[in-house]
Amino acid sequence: MSEYKNRVVNAVAISGGSRVVIQLVSLGYTITLARLLTPDDFGLITMVAVFTGFAGLLADVGLGSALIQKKDVTELDYSTVFWTNLGLGLFFTGLIFISSDWIAAFYQREELSLIAKILSLQFVLDAIRLVPGNRLARELHFGYVAIANLLGMLCAGALAVYMAVVGYGFWALAWQAVASSVVTTLVICLSCRWIPRLAFSFSALKGLVNFSMYVFGTQMIQYGARTVDKLLAGRYLGSDAVGILGRAQTLLLLPLKNISHVVGNVMFPALSMVQDDVARVRRVYLRSTQAIALATFPMMLGMMAVADNFVVGVLGEQWAAMIPIIRILSIAGIASSIVTITGSVYLSQGASKLQFRVNLVTRPIAILGVVIGLPWGLVGIATGSLVAVLINTQITLSRAGSLIGLRLLDFFRALLPTLIAASLMAVPVFLIGFYLDLEKPLVELLIQVLAGVVLYIGLAIGMKLPALTDLHGLVKSRIKRKAGSEKSS
Repeated sequence: MSEYKNRVVNAVAISGGSRVVIQLVSLGYTITLARLLTPDDFGLITMVAVFTGFAGLLADVGLGSALIQKKDVTELDYSTVFWTNLGLGLFFTGLIFISSDWIAAFYQREELSLIAKILSLQFVLDAIRLVPGNRLARELHFGYVAIANLLGMLCAGALAVYMAVVGYGFWALAWQAVASSVVTTLVICLSCRWIPRLAFSFSALKGLVNFSMYVFGTQMIQYGARTVDKLLAGRYLGSDAVGILGRAQTLLLLPLKNISHVVGNVMFPALSMVQDDVARVRRVYLRSTQAIALATFPMMLGMMAVADNFVVGVLGEQWAAMIPIIRILSIAGIASSIVTITGSVYLSQGASKLQFRVNLVTRPIAILGVVIGLPWGLVGIATGSLVAVLINTQITLSRAGSLIGLRLLDFFRALLPTLIAASLMAVPVFLIGFYLDLEKPLVELLIQVLAGVVLYIGLAIGMKLPALTDLHGLVKSRIKRKAGSEKSS
C-alpha cells in the first residue's frame, strides 16, 4: 500500500470509527432530549439557528478551505487567517446581540432575543478553532479532531440532559450548543499546540481570498437554500412545525454528517495532494462514493421502512407528525449522501468558481421547491424539497464529473447494485412492520432492524458489492502489513 493511500485510509478509518461512536452518542442524546422536551422547545432553537448559522458562515468566508487547498502555506498565512476570523467572529457576535430583538419580533416570540445572544457566543469560539483545526486537517491528523468533537458532544449532551431534567426547557438546548463549542475549541487548540504570531499580511489575505470568495459564495447560497424551509415554517406554521421539521432533518442528517461528511472532510485534503493526476482523483472519488453508498443507502431506506415504530416507540407520541416527513426526506437523503463529497472534487481541482456557478443554478431550484410546497404544510415542504434535490443531484454530479472525466451514466451504474441491495432489504422490513401487530413499537422496531441488518449483509455479500470488496481488500492488506511488521521486529 502506497504511503498516500495508507495515510488516506488511516484518516478515513480514524474519522469513520470516531464518527460511529459520535453518531451513537448524539443519537442517544437526541432521543433523550426529544422525550424530555417538546417540539416547541426544539423549534425555538432552530428558529434562532437560521440567523446564527448564516452569521457563522460570514465569520469564516471560506478561508479555512483556502488554507487546505493552497500548496505552500506559510506561518504568515495561518496568522493572517486567524486574526481575520477572530475579528469577524467578534463582529458577528456583536451584530447578533444588536439584532436579537428584531429576530424575536420577526417570529413573534420574545424569548428568542436572549436565546440569540447566548448562541452568538459560538462565533468567537469557532473563529479561535478554525486555523488550529485546519492545520490538523491539512496534515490528515483527524484523530485529534475526532477526540475534540466527541468530548464536546459528551460534555454538552450531559449538561443539556441535566438541564432538561430539572426543568430548564429550551435553555438546555441553547447552552448545549455553546458548551459543545467551548470544549471542542479547547481540545483542538491544545492538540494543535499552535500560537498565532502578532503578524498580518494584506497580500497573503488577498491571495487566499481569490480562492475562498467562491467557496464562501457557494456556502452562503447552499445555507440559504438549506434553511429557507425552517425560516418560512417558523414564520407561517409556528415553532411546533419548525421543531418537527428540524428534528426530522437532524435524525436523517446523522448518517450523512457522520459518514458522508467524514469521507468528504478527508477527501478534500487527500485529493488536493494528487490534484494533478486526474485519473487518480476520479478513481479515488468514485470508490469513496461507493463506500458512502454502502452505508447510507440502507440507512435511508431502512429509516423510511421503520418510520412509524421509530417515531412512536423511540421519540414518543408527541412527535407523530414527523412520520410522513421522515419517509419523504429519506429518499432525499439517498441523493444528498452521494452529492456531499462533490465539493472535494471542485475544490481539489481549484474549480471553486465553477462550484459557485453551479450553485447559482441549483440553490434557487431548492428554494422554489420549498416555496411551492409551503401551502400544503410540512408535507408540502418536504415533497417540494425532495423534487428539488433529485433535479439538483443530476446537475451537480454532471458538472463535478466533467472535471475528472466521469460520465453521469457511469457514476449511476457504479452505484446501482448498492441501491438494488438496499431496496431489496427495505421492502421486507416495511412489510414486517406493516403486518406485525404486537402493540409494542419498540419490540417491532427491534425486529425490523435485526431483520434489515441480516438481509442487507447477506445481499451485500451475495451481490459482491464493489465497496464491500474494497473494504475486504483493505482489511486483508492491513492485517498482512501488521503481521509483516511484527515478524520483522
